[in-house]
Amino acid sequence: MMATTLLLVFLKGILVQGWLALLFRRHSKRAWFWALLALDALWGFWVLYRMRGGSIVTWRQPALFFWILTHLTFGAVATVETLARMLPWPRFIRVVGGSLVLLAVGFSAWGLAEAYGPPRREEVQLSFPDLPQAFDGYRILLISDVHAGPYAGSRTLRQWGRTMADMDADLLVGAGDFISYWPQETEALREPFAALHPRDGRVGVLGNHDRYRTSMEVARRLENQGWRILTDESMAIERGGERLLLMGIGHPEDEDPDSFKPPWHPVPSGPGFRIGIVHTPMLWPALRQVGARLSLAGHTHGGQINLDPLVNVARVNVGYVAGLYEKGPDRLFVTKGLGCTALPFRIRCRPEIVRITLRRG
Repeated sequence: MMATTLLLVFLKGILVQGWLALLFRRHSKRAWFWALLALDALWGFWVLYRMRGGSIVTWRQPALFFWILTHLTFGAVATVETLARMLPWPRFIRVVGGSLVLLAVGFSAWGLAEAYGPPRREEVQLSFPDLPQAFDGYRILLISDVHAGPYAGSRTLRQWGRTMADMDADLLVGAGDFISYWPQETEALREPFAALHPRDGRVGVLGNHDRYRTSMEVARRLENQGWRILTDESMAIERGGERLLLMGIGHPEDEDPDSFKPPWHPVPSGPGFRIGIVHTPMLWPALRQVGARLSLAGHTHGGQINLDPLVNVARVNVGYVAGLYEKGPDRLFVTKGLGCTALPFRIRCRPEIVRITLRRG
């Protein structure tokens, strides 16, 4: 892994040196130009030094973000300059291209500020006529898409953990994607979540990122931290002779809701108000088939970069964005989640922690 990382940093360094040489070719014999090249090379090795565990996905956030933004800006400016030298109207190209680069930098700053500012605390009350009386007022803290790794380092995870600790609840539910890429990233969750002790514990399911490279290693690591991971199975919570039946689906390879049938072991049975937990809301039908009155999901990130009313990637890809959905007497709540994937930005889509209070009525 370290050799791969060194190669990536080396290739990235060559690319940036080319951009700098293009932008400042008239000054290539001046001392300050060579100092700039040396500074950029040292910066690359500093980012490498700040890594943990020899993995490219564990860069410290400040180093990673400045690396990405600065070099994306270099690349964009170099592209504009190349077009200006190749095409007619070079001044027009530089003015328009430069304006677009500044606009992109501004949006990136907005996206970073929103993604890594304080998470939104969402309060939701849901009423069901068949909710057992003993669970009237039961509070569920719902999180999803933490994506511990390159875009959610220890500082961010601690901030989210403190917010969750301030939101008292009976049960903590994690709707998948605890990590970004590697099972070792689960260790970053241990300390930030250590102070969370809801009355009925922590229950979760695996998301697609949790199962990219292994089938159950992430589940084993999380269970060592006090989580109960439901993989196509159920568990009961009892109070006063009444119970909630929690039913969790582990993220499958085939997400087609028309063909997918979870291999329940065993099939959920017995009395109780049924709550389904799943990563992708596309599998809501599978939970409704076994009687889930309320289903909890994540996966969509609320679109992450929300361009509604024009377009929202979540609506295009999954069919759901965020919030409450209803089919007959059954309900689905989709959280926007906490972390980021692909890009460390959120625009018009703040990370959120949801507390759902169940009511009988």
